[in-house]
Amino acid sequence: MENEIFFKDGKLEFFGRIFEPQIRWLNDLKKVLANPQEVKENEPAYFMFRDLFKNPEEKERIEKNELRFDITVIPPRKIGNEFIKTFGHYHSFANGLTYPEVYQVLEGEAYYLLQKVKDEKEVEDVICVKAKENDIVLILPNYGHVTINPTNKTLIMANWVYRNFKSIYEPFEKMRGACYYCLESGWIKNPNYEKIPELRSEKPNEWLKEFGLEKKFMYEWVKEIEKLEFLKNPSKIFKL
Repeated sequence: MENEIFFKDGKLEFFGRIFEPQIRWLNDLKKVLANPQEVKENEPAYFMFRDLFKNPEEKERIEKNELRFDITVIPPRKIGNEFIKTFGHYHSFANGLTYPEVYQVLEGEAYYLLQKVKDEKEVEDVICVKAKENDIVLILPNYGHVTINPTNKTLIMANWVYRNFKSIYEPFEKMRGACYYCLESGWIKNPNYEKIPELRSEKPNEWLKEFGLEKKFMYEWVKEIEKLEFLKNPSKIFKL
């Protein structure tokens, strides 16, 4: 697998096909950083490659099942003393639950920060899942999430998601990020929130058996794509 995915000069080669990115810029991230004044130049922060596929037959199968396979590349960087991260977002709702998502680290390491809120200023639960190469992480319904690259290596991660969901960025923008910032010195609370619980940890991969999925290169799930039904119909699996 690692010999079939190449990131170079801002483009992604995926099994012989070249894909162009959507780019998130450092100036965009100013809205969610602990110290936005540390952004000195507007450079690319990370690269998002949407709707990837190996061949036309698999592309048709993915689209028929209303799913999408993406890859995101986050080069290493610190903004002041804060590790580079994604902007953060919540997902739109489906029958009382937001759409879940699954991620896999292909290269590097990642911290997946998940938060569930009672209202915009009160956080009910906050989780950090630390993932290394090949680990697979479930973004639970009703949790917003941010991905952090805490190393000096490029983070390349893949994800499966319902293709018609919407990313909702405004709550993270309004609160200037998630309820915790990840700094070189450790985690600090975002003072814009009024109530923040202690950060708890969960392990990756442990949820896989419940869904009949194996820990392997996540794109290969396209061959058993019916097992990803929970991504578009979360209420059939998850409880409110």
